[in-house]
Amino acid sequence: MMKYRKATPSEREEYIDLANYAFHFDFETLMPKAYDKNVDTSAMHMVAADEKGRLRAQVAVFPETLTVCDDTLRACYLGTVSVHPRARGEGHMKVLMNMWLEELRDTYDMVVLYGQRQRYEYFGFTLGGVKFKYFVGGANVRHALGHVNDTEIRFSALFEVEGAESFAHRINTSRPAYVERNVQQLPLIFNTLHQKALGVLDKDKLIGYLVVNKAGEEISEFAMENTEDIARTIKAYMGYSKAERISICTPEYDMALNATLGSLAEDYVIETSDMYHILDFANVLKAYLTLKLKTIGLIYGEFSAIMDGQPVTARVDASGVTVERTAKQGSAVLNKQQSQALLLTQHSRYMAVDAPAGWFPLPLFWYMIDKF
Repeated sequence: MMKYRKATPSEREEYIDLANYAFHFDFETLMPKAYDKNVDTSAMHMVAADEKGRLRAQVAVFPETLTVCDDTLRACYLGTVSVHPRARGEGHMKVLMNMWLEELRDTYDMVVLYGQRQRYEYFGFTLGGVKFKYFVGGANVRHALGHVNDTEIRFSALFEVEGAESFAHRINTSRPAYVERNVQQLPLIFNTLHQKALGVLDKDKLIGYLVVNKAGEEISEFAMENTEDIARTIKAYMGYSKAERISICTPEYDMALNATLGSLAEDYVIETSDMYHILDFANVLKAYLTLKLKTIGLIYGEFSAIMDGQPVTARVDASGVTVERTAKQGSAVLNKQQSQALLLTQHSRYMAVDAPAGWFPLPLFWYMIDKF
């Protein structure tokens, strides 16, 4: 008889081996922040064990504290969804997913993952959020940045630079929205999903960092202490990488980076960032409407609805954003998928719901190294 339970510390090798076997990856190098030999994440794994105690399936959640302006959200990133090939089709993933979502319901504000859309829509997730992706080529740099002096800029492995941990922590926590990163674990965190962290130095002074993929042609995180160094770093990195074209990903609310990239990039696309399962609509609305108001800007107005059984009324005026856990009479009644489609996707504009123009989608975004 199959038992569904949390993994134990003694099963560390077993749940890593199951993940490796199911995905043909090495999870200890793919996700060192969770699977490094010195990290015990057994309590993050809900497993299905057969009558012999062998693990046949698992689903893990990585808890994350998310700061959005002055609000703190309780989030977790769901991953390592693994089923042994000989146990597929037996319904174990469904049981484990539902067990996790039930356990998280009263203690978390949202659950995040990245996966096949329809597969996870069955569990209440919606593909959404906002990610900007810019494409910069050599011609863009020559014409738009020809006057920019980048001669003093050089790059080095980030954590070989003295004081890199405290610097990277300070940069992250200065953002208007960020996932908290444990300072002691930063070298592991920055290697998530085979990313590489490069320190940006000006005359040997650390002024920023880039997180890049193995090939070096995609920058998943572009972090500078001073905005005037953005253009210099782009120009210098094009020469350093030797790539004909690079892409740079950024959240919608990074105003300075978007302004610079928008002035020179050959092209850009707006993509979804992840899949989201909102557990507390009022908390998520309050945090991300405030973020959008303080960065991109919002028109004043009011929105009221019953979202997945949760009444909410949000207002934006001269005093800022307020959200009440009540709904006005006659407000729209939306199920979970409708609620999340409204808040998280570009398709909100096609929905017959009374909401102020430009409020949605909310600018939810996860940097690559904060994923799981």
